[in-house]
Amino acid sequence: MEDAWSQTKKELQRSAKDSNVRSCLQNLRPVPLKKGSTSGHLVFELDDAALLQTATKLKGPIQSRLSTITQQSVSVEFRLAQKKGNRDPSWIRPQLDLERFCEGKANRIPLMAARNIVEQPGKVNPLLISGDTGTGKSHLLNAIACEAVRKRPETRCTLIRMDDFPSHFGEQILKGRNLALKNRFRRGDMLFIEDFQAVRGASPNVLDELYFIFNSYYENGRQIVVTSDVPVKDLSISSRWLSRFLSGLQVRLENPDVELRKRILKQKIQDTGLNLGNQSIGKILERLRGNARDIEAAVNRLFFLQSGGIELTDELLEQQLEEFLSPRVEGPVKPETILESIVDICGISREEILGNSRKMEVALPRHLAMYLAVHYSDLNKSAVARFFQRTDHSTVIHAERKIAMKLQKEPSFQHLYRQVTERLGINRG
Repeated sequence: MEDAWSQTKKELQRSAKDSNVRSCLQNLRPVPLKKGSTSGHLVFELDDAALLQTATKLKGPIQSRLSTITQQSVSVEFRLAQKKGNRDPSWIRPQLDLERFCEGKANRIPLMAARNIVEQPGKVNPLLISGDTGTGKSHLLNAIACEAVRKRPETRCTLIRMDDFPSHFGEQILKGRNLALKNRFRRGDMLFIEDFQAVRGASPNVLDELYFIFNSYYENGRQIVVTSDVPVKDLSISSRWLSRFLSGLQVRLENPDVELRKRILKQKIQDTGLNLGNQSIGKILERLRGNARDIEAAVNRLFFLQSGGIELTDELLEQQLEEFLSPRVEGPVKPETILESIVDICGISREEILGNSRKMEVALPRHLAMYLAVHYSDLNKSAVARFFQRTDHSTVIHAERKIAMKLQKEPSFQHLYRQVTERLGINRG
């Protein structure tokens, strides 16, 4: 019967014009007959529920050809294969779960969305997680997959890394394995796409194949989770992609604030088993800067040194963590240093800052520079006004009030403020 099925499959594949039919035939696997069972009845299993309807339509042609080849009456039935746990768990790292994802203002909403998906996959679909490098996108994507498999061990999680997908796609096409490619990526219960921003450099063929994979999950209500360095609106993607993303949920991971950095540091120290005294941890926390990836790199460096038998003195901590810590401030900050930092970070010229332009992209950095000069330099408000070439100190007072209000109400401005103050070494949270 095995030879008869092999011949039947080849004949039907040659005559099939529909790619779904060819995919279904490729997916069908005859279940070995048990002793004592009739050889005139065959059971076929499929991995993909979406192909079950196509298989039902093929029932007549399959029975007819098998009956002709074997010269006996043959009946067939189709069923979904019983899932035996996640078949490709190699990419899921159990240590990067939701429990180890430190929560703070910068990630509260994305974390809420992740928990919702684990509990009710497919309800919010697709989920797009955007954020700068090092803010925890990969950790959160991995955590969703990890928790989904823990909760439902039969869940199959498929991962597409956009850095690898175009070359893998081209390789499979050259080898004539495009059908195998489709089957591999479309069989999962949940689809995860990492670094989606890389679609900007992909060829039309790659984009088409990726969309067909994406859409097969979307149309069947299977959960999709996507990470990207930039929001969808900045990707210049086609309307078919945009409509799918707009029907789901987009959340953004911000860079961690002081409190979240503290939690991440303590979690990383606990995970690695790094042995540091409370006093040393306190000194690091006081001046720690950067994102989650920077903090992890700092802890890993210290753990490597300690595991090599090196004593982590305060002097060594200062030396080894120099790139991760805000510089120490000895006395007041020079207004010239403040001006240089603002010019560099905001991408405007010194002349614009000291000029009279009232454009928001110039006036706001100018106000911030004056605010910082008032609070961290040794100049009084009149002297600050003269340094920034203002007519009198009332302009400085106005700038101070404006910045104080923005710091209370606008998270995006708070991020800019942290960038500047960390550069100057005056960020105390």
